[in-house]
Amino acid sequence: MAYRCLHDFLARLEEMGELHRVKVEVDSDLEIAAVTDRCCKSPHGNKALLFERVRGSAFPVATNLFGSYRRICAALEISELDQLGRRMEELLAHLPASTAAQPPDLRPPSRFAPLLAEKGECQEIVEHTPDLGDYPVLRSWPGDSGPFITLPLVFSRDPATGAQNCGMYRVRVFDARSAGIHWSQGSGGAGHYAEYQARGERMPLAIALGSDPAVIWSASLPLPEALDEMEFAGFLRNEPVRMVRCLTSGIMVPANAEMVIEGYLDPGEMRDEGAFGNHTGYYTRAGEVPLLHVTCVTRRAEPVYPATVVGQPPMEDCYLAKAAERLLLPVSRRQIPAIVDINLPLEGIFHGCAIVAIRKERAGQARQVMEELWGSGWLRKARLLLVVDADEAPAELSRIAWKVINNAEWPRDLVFADGKIGLDATRKLPEETGGALSEEIRKDERITSLIDRKWQEYGCA
Repeated sequence: MAYRCLHDFLARLEEMGELHRVKVEVDSDLEIAAVTDRCCKSPHGNKALLFERVRGSAFPVATNLFGSYRRICAALEISELDQLGRRMEELLAHLPASTAAQPPDLRPPSRFAPLLAEKGECQEIVEHTPDLGDYPVLRSWPGDSGPFITLPLVFSRDPATGAQNCGMYRVRVFDARSAGIHWSQGSGGAGHYAEYQARGERMPLAIALGSDPAVIWSASLPLPEALDEMEFAGFLRNEPVRMVRCLTSGIMVPANAEMVIEGYLDPGEMRDEGAFGNHTGYYTRAGEVPLLHVTCVTRRAEPVYPATVVGQPPMEDCYLAKAAERLLLPVSRRQIPAIVDINLPLEGIFHGCAIVAIRKERAGQARQVMEELWGSGWLRKARLLLVVDADEAPAELSRIAWKVINNAEWPRDLVFADGKIGLDATRKLPEETGGALSEEIRKDERITSLIDRKWQEYGCA
């Protein structure tokens, strides 16, 4: 049975011994993030954190909820991440064939469509004159320009069709009633904003904070634009998501959210977001971002404010990315049958690097796979693609490094495309080398068997 809300998940983590309650008073300015960062990188103290007393705020803060393999599995109610791939394969089995140029329509069965409720827990309290300063929004790093909402579910609506989009776009809080929305070009929210601008119309927006884990994770997934993230969340949690309408717009948000910030964007009104300590471990400056005017805040009577801290890996977002990797691997296999496995190293922070193992059958196939992955789909933004042979385990980074460093002919095997780079680290066929064929050193099986039998006699153990 799906978690009913974030509180259910916190209770489950506490049962597992995966939640630590911080009872001393802490500051949302730098201190909470610094504690979270140290816990994320601790080999023994990496737990979810619930800060019960936050200076200047009546609300507790939860961080690092998904920051380990054990917790991300608990969040999605699975025992191992590969179960996500098997669930996706079950969904794909009922869909028409697809290619790299025509990705599959991942829409789940209609029974998982969101259900509209008359009221929800997220509207127990209504603040008609809200002050965002009342909430413990984190400033994570010394160079950050201000506080940022880092785990938001940002809901927007297509002005023509009414179809909704939910994305996880960081939100810079400027003052009591305004904030900046940072969405990347090509995202669903950015697309809706462009449509409202073209019409010269005000754009309604809603930011939900907290929900059950499957809903939160779905907002972070690189799903096809036409797919309703809440419908997909229903598929993941095996139960439809309950939604309620916002009080100042027709936008629907999860009924079980901790709080909802409602507002609007005026077309063309922008403000400088300032610096943000990003998941790459470096500060980024987005420049001008659309300005949100807050009209009201609704919330639970006793909400928990959820946040994530991003920075130098390993951090919580690394585990969210590993779960996405396992979920979406079958999609890539469906589109490009040569693909056997994919690994997103934690250091790559999702889009930084992907190691792709393929079943190579012809010359130039590795390059073709790179072009197809960059052409569309969830790895289209991958800055570095390493393609290896099917008999290599992409997760064995030491062996992959050996292959890349010692077996690559750089001018021949490098591929450049729009600021991205790929490396063909597969074994080369004679037609790719002008007739020469490199042969890897391998052990004699007869001698290996002999040594196995006599190992104790050698006294080397």
